[in-house]
Amino acid sequence: MAKLGSKKRPIVVRVQSDERAMYVAETCAKHGWHYIIGFEFDKPEDISDLEKLLNPSQPVKSNKIGRNDPCPCGSGKKYKKCCGANQAL
Repeated sequence: MAKLGSKKRPIVVRVQSDERAMYVAETCAKHGWHYIIGFEFDKPEDISDLEKLLNPSQPVKSNKIGRNDPCPCGSGKKYKKCCGANQAL
């Protein structure tokens, strides 16, 4: 799937005013993104594609401890030889 903002998958927004359209156009031009602006006065604005690119979601980091990772208790031992040994019982 093409990246959002590329030529194959442009940002699609729906605005209600010229000022809002200029904001979207200037923002996209500054970042080099391709976009399509639609004026629909009877529907609410939808600039969610632009917001996704301006505020990307952060990947979720796992708190899982591997068997061979250092033990989080600070002993300096591997988890499997320290606190992980107690979990296995």
